[in-house]
Amino acid sequence: MVLLLLTIIFVIGVRSQSYVGDICNLKSGAPGKCSTLENCQSVYSQLVAGNPPDTLCGFSGFEPIVCCPSSTSRPSTTTEAITTATSADESVGSIARQKCAEYSSSVYALVIPPTLIDKRPVNISVCAITSKKLIVGGTRADPKEFPHMAAVGFQKGSQEIGWFCGGTLVSERFVMTAAHCTYSAEWGKAAWVRVGDLNLVSSNDNAKPQNRRVIERIKHPEYKRPSQYHDIALLKLESPVEFNAFVRPACLHTGNTLEAQTKGVATGWGHVEWQGDGGSNDLLKVTLSLVPQSSCNESFSSGTVDSKIRFGIVGDWQICAGEVGKDTCQGDSGGPLAIFNTDHYCMYDVIGVTSFGRLCGSIVPGVYTRVSYYVPWLESIIWPQS
Repeated sequence: MVLLLLTIIFVIGVRSQSYVGDICNLKSGAPGKCSTLENCQSVYSQLVAGNPPDTLCGFSGFEPIVCCPSSTSRPSTTTEAITTATSADESVGSIARQKCAEYSSSVYALVIPPTLIDKRPVNISVCAITSKKLIVGGTRADPKEFPHMAAVGFQKGSQEIGWFCGGTLVSERFVMTAAHCTYSAEWGKAAWVRVGDLNLVSSNDNAKPQNRRVIERIKHPEYKRPSQYHDIALLKLESPVEFNAFVRPACLHTGNTLEAQTKGVATGWGHVEWQGDGGSNDLLKVTLSLVPQSSCNESFSSGTVDSKIRFGIVGDWQICAGEVGKDTCQGDSGGPLAIFNTDHYCMYDVIGVTSFGRLCGSIVPGVYTRVSYYVPWLESIIWPQS
């Protein structure tokens, strides 16, 4: 079936190349938008029925770009609950959403295709997310699968860098992490950030790492040790990172509800067993169920951790996630809990920053700082001129 559809499309041909997002016109004169076939249900349905698309914009590699009627050019998968929440105050998170749209352009790279006559550059997707479904069970991440993932490093004198925390690239100059990851009693201040890597010790892992010095560590003003509330911070880099297929920011989640979400994906180089000898050199991913606040509070109703969360798990500030044998561990502190962004192709929304938990792989869920609550503060630092 797929081969038949592509044959129909290639027979049509294309006179000039347009790109995803460009405005186009159908044969009827009605306006449309150039879209990938997978994002235009109406044209896809026509092809399945054996009817060629009305207008062809061009190709992204071997992927056809079709002129999609405006009303169906981007089918919404956002539920009513999330739509209502984000539309209640459009000004909250507007800068973050604008930047998310800008950063999504780095999903594509301009190349000169060998098949087109005019040899003009074509936008080629560099997306490495092959499925819209989160994989259940911890496993190694694939190359370019999590281009927003960052490692936070500490260094004493001339010693080798110790990568003890995770983080999320959110702009060219900033990485978001946990506030408790900005300083180590043994190693001092967070000094380095690495992005674009898979294996922290190998150079044969199909990755293109970039290291940057940290020149400023900005903890949320309400974070007070040993309390684990407001456990979020930003690391300012000495120079901008270069966006490519291996390095791309994630979007900040701006909605104030997650009712439509049941799972998120956590990533990191953390410990694979409680109090082990060290973390994994390979970037790992695991899908976790989001746990209701009431259930999470019951899990933390007793034990030594209570002195650090005097008010229990606060829903506005925190998210709980985890399953037996599949939560994130201490080495993953500061790393992201993410979901797929429904507005932009091949982009993630970071909903949480890994903060703390009871035991790695236990029945007790992990706790994540809820990103959406801190968006105004994050915007004021990351994009102060916007």
